[in-house]
Amino acid sequence: MSFFGLIRKVIFSLIVLAIVSYGWGLYAQQQPRGLTPPPKPTGTNSAEAPAGPAPSDGAPFVVGERLAFNVSWSTFPTAARIEMEVADRGLFFGHESYQIRAKVETLGEIRSLFGDLDQQYNSYVNLKTGLPHRLVASVRQGQTQVEQITTFDQPKKQATFSDESSVTLPGDTYDIASLIYGLRLRGVAEGQHMTLTAIYGKELIEVDAEVKGRERIQTQAGAYSTLCVKLTPKGKLSKYKARVWLSDDAQRLPVLVIAKLPFGEPRAELASVSVSIRPTAPLARMDLPNDESGSFSAPLPPGGRGVVPPNGAAGLAPNSTGTAITPDPKEPKEKTPERNLPFIVGERLIYDIAWGNFASVGKASFEVRRQGMLGQTRVFEFFGEASNTGVARSLITVSDQMSSYVSVDSLIPVRTDIRLREGKRFKQTTANYDWNSNKALLSSGTQTDLQPGTLDLLSLFYFVRAADLKIGAAFNSVFLDANHRPQMVVVRVAKQETINSAIGSKDALQLDILAPDPAKLLLAQVWISNDARRLPLYLVTRTRFGEIRFQLSNAINTK
Repeated sequence: MSFFGLIRKVIFSLIVLAIVSYGWGLYAQQQPRGLTPPPKPTGTNSAEAPAGPAPSDGAPFVVGERLAFNVSWSTFPTAARIEMEVADRGLFFGHESYQIRAKVETLGEIRSLFGDLDQQYNSYVNLKTGLPHRLVASVRQGQTQVEQITTFDQPKKQATFSDESSVTLPGDTYDIASLIYGLRLRGVAEGQHMTLTAIYGKELIEVDAEVKGRERIQTQAGAYSTLCVKLTPKGKLSKYKARVWLSDDAQRLPVLVIAKLPFGEPRAELASVSVSIRPTAPLARMDLPNDESGSFSAPLPPGGRGVVPPNGAAGLAPNSTGTAITPDPKEPKEKTPERNLPFIVGERLIYDIAWGNFASVGKASFEVRRQGMLGQTRVFEFFGEASNTGVARSLITVSDQMSSYVSVDSLIPVRTDIRLREGKRFKQTTANYDWNSNKALLSSGTQTDLQPGTLDLLSLFYFVRAADLKIGAAFNSVFLDANHRPQMVVVRVAKQETINSAIGSKDALQLDILAPDPAKLLLAQVWISNDARRLPLYLVTRTRFGEIRFQLSNAINTK
């Protein structure tokens, strides 16, 4: 297995407590020194972080700004999702610049009917103009994936591609990811007219941009006073028109985009705006705890019951894997189940991944997508994904996704869908759980024996949050890893302390993740907010390739 293949497995397993993806070989790598703890607060503690720092250098955005858009088309209210993020600012490839990330993916019925589309862009742009000097693009449709690096030499009017071919630029040229940020940086005024050039793939597109009048636009993220910018490509692409509404304020947010295409008018509406503030406190070292008192074995939860229909069973609203669940007639209007769980439908947690001395090598997110019926079982759909970013992505693209359908009453899984992608390699596996016979039936035709109450990786993440976490308590958890092999760990609540996080200074419970008897080796540590939301703020583990850390960067729609 390649080095990057091992890293991919580590990243995917770590998104849910960062443990045991490689099996018990990890134990032999345990060193006597401790893991890196989370940053501690400095100065006055604050219950919540401020909304965000003021834009510097007159820029209308700050590092950490994240915009999410819902894309509707025809009769499909949720056809795709777009995310745009100002990921970093610094010296990249010899240029002082912003790192802009953009991601477009199809969802639900569109993904099932018309194909799995996933486009990701990393653009490195000038601080003042937004003009790019480097673009890393990964475009995947179904089993086909194309990756390309474009290097821009704006002064010499030339763009060079991965295959060493090049094109001459007619003037200042944007890429698709940087075009919106270029408009935001340069600003627009009513009645203004300009000509812009953008590059898509290897094709140059010249666009007339005309700023129309002011309009009041209502979006999912709120109401905005805006200026409408009408974009009209020249030449053979003149039939592809678009309008962009930018907020008429200091931020110049793109709040709505409507494109006129031969197959209809997709509409991208701003759904959320958030800012992730990076803690500046230095990371320190700590010793392993020596106190082994207070550990006891808690009983495992009972196994769930239910019948899981095969792919293609009747239902509503299939997700990205094509699985359909029907509306839950018992679901309250506020989408909060009867149990006092620390999460609600719609919650989304986003993490920055650091590895060794590299501050950012990837992103991970967890989402409580919906609640409904899968067969005869009332379920939540949990969704998690992890991918590498930045320089790591320029070497190889790693993008892993997992959906877990769990009983609302017990959080025990009834179905798990796993999609692993590394470069051009793709693997998809489905596990249906038969709790009458205590077996997991895999789409490959094989099966795995289960202990009652066995979890999968995602349900483990939420099960631990929902547990009764009292200092000194400990309980065993059995779960299936990404290869559907049963593993067991001991989760021990070690202590409470205050740590720094992107959402402010928080009182947190430190959980030690241990190997079972007789080793009792420390595999990982997790700090969970000591409040009703039980947010995992910081996760850390050590692997044979070095220490990997997960830092919560944003929490959306929490309880």
